[in-house]
Amino acid sequence: MRLICGILRLDGSTASDIELNAMAAAMTAPGLSPHVATRLDGPMGLAVLDFTGAATKPVQLGEWIVAADMRLDRPVGADEAIFVDALQQGGPDFPDSVDGDFAVALWQRDTATLWLGRDFIGARPLASTCRPGKWFAFASLPKGLHGADLAPATVDRVAQGVRLRQSFFRGSDSGFAEIAYLPAGHSLRIRPGDASPPPPHRAYRPDPGRVGCWSGTQEEAADVLRRLLQDAVASRIPRAGPVACHLSGGLDSSAITVLAAREGRRRGQPVLALSMTTEQPLGPADLDERPLIAAVLAQEPDVAHFVAHDGLRMPGEAEDPDWPGSLVDGYDDRMMARAAAFGAGRLLSGVGGDEGATYNGANLYVRLLRQGNLRTLMRELRARARREEMPLAKALRDRLILPLLPRIVRDRLVRRTSAMHPTTGIPRYLHPDMREKVLERSMPPILQANTPHERTTAFADHHIPSRCAYYAIMGARHGVAVSFPLLDRRVVDFMLSLPVRMFLSDGYGRQPFRRAMRGILPDRVRLARNKVGLFDERFLGYALRKADLLARAGELRTASPEAAAMFDLDAIAAGLALLPDAEAIARSPSAREALAEGVPPWLPLMAVECLIAATRLHAPPGARPG
Repeated sequence: MRLICGILRLDGSTASDIELNAMAAAMTAPGLSPHVATRLDGPMGLAVLDFTGAATKPVQLGEWIVAADMRLDRPVGADEAIFVDALQQGGPDFPDSVDGDFAVALWQRDTATLWLGRDFIGARPLASTCRPGKWFAFASLPKGLHGADLAPATVDRVAQGVRLRQSFFRGSDSGFAEIAYLPAGHSLRIRPGDASPPPPHRAYRPDPGRVGCWSGTQEEAADVLRRLLQDAVASRIPRAGPVACHLSGGLDSSAITVLAAREGRRRGQPVLALSMTTEQPLGPADLDERPLIAAVLAQEPDVAHFVAHDGLRMPGEAEDPDWPGSLVDGYDDRMMARAAAFGAGRLLSGVGGDEGATYNGANLYVRLLRQGNLRTLMRELRARARREEMPLAKALRDRLILPLLPRIVRDRLVRRTSAMHPTTGIPRYLHPDMREKVLERSMPPILQANTPHERTTAFADHHIPSRCAYYAIMGARHGVAVSFPLLDRRVVDFMLSLPVRMFLSDGYGRQPFRRAMRGILPDRVRLARNKVGLFDERFLGYALRKADLLARAGELRTASPEAAAMFDLDAIAAGLALLPDAEAIARSPSAREALAEGVPPWLPLMAVECLIAATRLHAPPGARPG
């Protein structure tokens, strides 16, 4: 794993390594000792932190000095030279011509120009801050900036509200008021004398006009996808040493684990699978992911396995200072620690599958109807009804008629809610003034209409870069770099080229991936109807702590104007009150069944999430260890 940082003196004064060393120290987690190499050149200072023992440093190539955090798909020659060549040929579009995971800084000495670039999907993060007319600083992680006192750790409340509602940040949002990420697939140019940075340039611009243009059969699509996925996994396994993989039992992580196991076996490199489950197998059996995980491990018996049990996040617990809402010693943190202990410097994750490789768009049957593809529509509805052993009329109702109804009618019929719902989700717990700002900045829904514009938006302007940044932050705590085979550029481009009709076949969605994985995934996994995990244990844990949670909410209502400015603390208390009492739990096999009639089970859980965030706002500076 590498991290980078730098500072450019906009007033033309000479840079020093004091700020570079402070940023490097802030980004180095306890127990780690990276090799730190700095390079000063007039107003520019650059640094590379190498956690692999390779002693990487900023590289000078003629008039260029390059600092890069990178893993390239198809490297040719000196890695850093690829960026110089791309910039000289493509100018501000240079990030779009380099395939791989990277965040890079290039200093052109003769023109005194700094260029920053980030890969098309944001696999490697890069944050920045600016004091107009004085200096511009950047670092792989936000704590490199606020931990070195180059920017305050002041919370961007609207961005945090969006993260609560949609799990991740949007675009340049970092969660901090004076720190911004360079958006994925963008470049930035800045020179001494500039008062502040110009807007970043979008280099990755997928063309909606080319979406759905591929022609061929299901079998041909499956063959192409299989080859691309095999290569994407193989290119991300390091040249030597172990590799770790996420394994949830779903299509995405299971395929990556099996492909990594086979490639690792061929090379003689061990593979570790990392899973998160609840401690007790509670809930509906058909939603339990344990048998799916077991099927993968039974097929690949030489894969080592580690299970981190889901834990309860409680108000006031330690969080990583780069990611509010994370949990130090939570399941993601423990999995990264185990990967490092296994000797794996890289972890492969299935992020991005839903948007591409295993496309999981909603309302695909509606899209076929709107395209006038009636023959495919009726064939697949009949196949779906047969596979799920239901009358065709019910398949029509569930897959076609309900999605066509207005949302307010549909919500009343199916009685669903989620954290993202504008009235019954997280926004109900926000202060009214904050609620409108959060809804305005929130990311638009994707994978609902399945239009070309929506499909490209999923990669170019949505949650994936922030999700990648989260795993980068968790990995950086342990010296582990995370890579995402399903976000390989060739895989993404191929899946965008497929027409919507290719995603349905034989009564199954998530095609042609299921077809491509024949002989790779166990059929129990490849053909599974559901895999959503189990959360009854979390309900139970919070229900047993109901009195403490209500007490904490009461304290905030009387003592925290900061929390009251962002949250509706009365609504949070009302949401917590919906948790079952101990007596109700004693009478029921699970907390979910002990909920009052008509109460959506996510409602009290969302109240807990907001209480945790409100407690964080109330905490004094320095009280968030990580």
